[in-house]
Amino acid sequence: MSLTEDQFFRVVASHRIPRIRVAGIVVHDGAILVQQPADDPSSCFAFIGGEYELGDTFETRLRKEFEEEMNARLIEARYLFCVENHIRHNGNLIQQAEHYFLVELDRRDVSSREPHLTQHWLPLATIGKVDLRPFVVRDAVADETYLTAKYLIQMAD
Repeated sequence: MSLTEDQFFRVVASHRIPRIRVAGIVVHDGAILVQQPADDPSSCFAFIGGEYELGDTFETRLRKEFEEEMNARLIEARYLFCVENHIRHNGNLIQQAEHYFLVELDRRDVSSREPHLTQHWLPLATIGKVDLRPFVVRDAVADETYLTAKYLIQMAD
């Protein structure tokens, strides 16, 4: 994990309040779009999204995250489900309410606008074996229950 991520999670844990996050699931031609830190290619993959901010709606935040992080625009977003995600980082518990959307983008040939992130299209056929977090969402995508799920929970290790 990069120093910046480590510092971020330390601050989040110190607040001791749950975070709200929105994220997109982008599926196209048998692949799913995810991202990971550019400075640590052995790091886990994550769904593209970000922290809900004052003045946002879920959809405006999702649009901002995609447009800030890559050269693609969000065409459509359909609400899927909420995940109660409990993460343990360096012994500290972080809790997030994560809202997931099925997202359609205006392009498939994406590239990063942020040097600390890289985006990747991973084959859906192998997604269940990839370190993509939260695992409960990865598994719902792998077994195709993500389209009917309403609520998922990921407990910390």
